[in-house]
Amino acid sequence: MVLKTGLLGPMISMFFLSACVQASEKPAASDCKETARVFLMLPSEEGMNALAGSREAACWLEFESSNTNGSKLNGWVERGNRWAAQYLATHVNHLEGGNGEDALIALGMFSEQDMESLFVFAKHGLLTKNDFHHALTMLPLSLADDLHAQLNALNTRRAKVSLVARKDLSEQKQQALTAIDEFAAELKVHISINEK
Repeated sequence: MVLKTGLLGPMISMFFLSACVQASEKPAASDCKETARVFLMLPSEEGMNALAGSREAACWLEFESSNTNGSKLNGWVERGNRWAAQYLATHVNHLEGGNGEDALIALGMFSEQDMESLFVFAKHGLLTKNDFHHALTMLPLSLADDLHAQLNALNTRRAKVSLVARKDLSEQKQQALTAIDEFAAELKVHISINEK
């Protein structure tokens, strides 16, 4: 095989560039895996910031594509970890189906411990209005067959919403009260139908 010398230089450059790009992608993925592992040990602001930046989309895949990591993240959120909740709120709109529902339920459980932070996430656009409403009204699956328990859980959340006193969160407070009241009204209709 005879190569023209004029083409050899660009071909070598392309091969070298391709090898460099592939080599740089592998450490980024393994860095994300390690950064996600460390974050899930005890989510912190520093850990959340380490997952952000130019490689944020790649690092989020460590949670989106792994049910184990997603479940661990949801667990931290449910237990009230603000940094896990903020990270999840930032990415919940990328989740679909059961993973999205689990994330919204986790954020709802987080709200029972730190309603003000959930309002801040919504105010700053980390949560869409729709996701904010769903986080407040989606309840744990353990309550699925007990309408009275669901209504009690909503009333508990409503009471927590009422305690938020920050004036700069008044819009989110009103949205939260409306979302909870509308869902509670639907539940009351179903309860009255079932009791007939």
